[in-house]
Amino acid sequence: MKTTASRWTIGVALIIAIGVSYHPVHADYAAGMDAFKAKDYKTAATEFEAVLKEQPNEPATHYMLGLCRRAQKNLSAALGSFQKAVELDAANETPNPMYTITLGQTLNQAKQYNEAYSVLKGVSFNSLPNNFRSTYALLFANAANETNRPGEAVNVLSAQVRADSSNADLYQALGVAQDDLGDDKAAYTAFKRAYELNPKNDTSGRYAVRAATAAARRSGSSSEKSTYYTDAARISEALANTNPTFEHNLLAGESWLGAKQYSKALTWFEKAKAQQSRNALVYYYIGQSYTSLGQFSNALSSLQQALDLGSGNADLRKKIYNQMGYVYEKNRDFMKAKRAYSEAGNTRQAAAMDQKEEAKAGNIEHETACRDFKNKIDALAMQAEEFEKLGDMESARQMREQLTVLQRQYAETCN
Repeated sequence: MKTTASRWTIGVALIIAIGVSYHPVHADYAAGMDAFKAKDYKTAATEFEAVLKEQPNEPATHYMLGLCRRAQKNLSAALGSFQKAVELDAANETPNPMYTITLGQTLNQAKQYNEAYSVLKGVSFNSLPNNFRSTYALLFANAANETNRPGEAVNVLSAQVRADSSNADLYQALGVAQDDLGDDKAAYTAFKRAYELNPKNDTSGRYAVRAATAAARRSGSSSEKSTYYTDAARISEALANTNPTFEHNLLAGESWLGAKQYSKALTWFEKAKAQQSRNALVYYYIGQSYTSLGQFSNALSSLQQALDLGSGNADLRKKIYNQMGYVYEKNRDFMKAKRAYSEAGNTRQAAAMDQKEEAKAGNIEHETACRDFKNKIDALAMQAEEFEKLGDMESARQMREQLTVLQRQYAETCN
């Protein structure tokens, strides 16, 4: 899970606001600033270039020219300008960290993550002004994550969320870093907090659902699994209620399915189906839900529709056939179960159906024999009663003795 785009947007907004506050004394610079504020970046760049012809060693002008070039999507030129600003500013007694941070940000945008990491790593976090720290933490975390250093990202972000505890973007970035570390539970906690702070950010909500689902799947505790799945379902429902997209409705259904709330899952899957009526995955999930509810006929119908629609997805077809095999097995239709399992490539389960079919055939033969045995006992009992009515008590006694033996045999063999 990557959220670099949102980080870049935040960083640009903060750094531009800081950058335009400095004004070297030069008419062309003022004209460049006016054009920049008006988003006329081409004109602004021309004005800043004119300033640099007369004042080539002014870091602020190189910085502003870099912002113009970046706004024009010319990242290569922008990087050159920002690098020059950093080099020139290094000679000052107190270099402006804004230039280095902006260079690191633009390297992130250019996907030059190793260079971004090196540049930002050189910044002393503790020496940064407070209003720079959240921006820096987000940018450094992105570079660290992208260069397989999520632990460093977690360290910086964890420190900054304590200082800026209402910043949803920090928590979202922290969730990404925790996810990269494989800590699903910590990632869920961070994403959930990000979504609570900014419920309009669907990305944080979706990431929270996925992290909670991953935590549930890995948990060895039934109660913990249920808790995480239920949390995922509630967040999914919040997403779907505020923004009822197909993805959100499907997420809600998946989460309730994991939480074993099958009727609730069906409700959301039906909403997803209404939006994409030819989506094989939706029918597969509906089939799973009906299976768990014991509605096998509905399950088979939905699974067949999933097969009809999902012919191009080999992995999904295997899952569908495996589910069909399970349903047929539950219905004791072992030969159909075998065919379905075979289509799924589940050879072990397919072979097991032969044994179950043999056992089923043996049971039928046994049940028939027991039924005939019971009929024989009932007929003998009737004969004993007839002898008693006729007064032939000796014959009746002999039959009763025989009847007792047969009833004992029946109890031992058939009950």
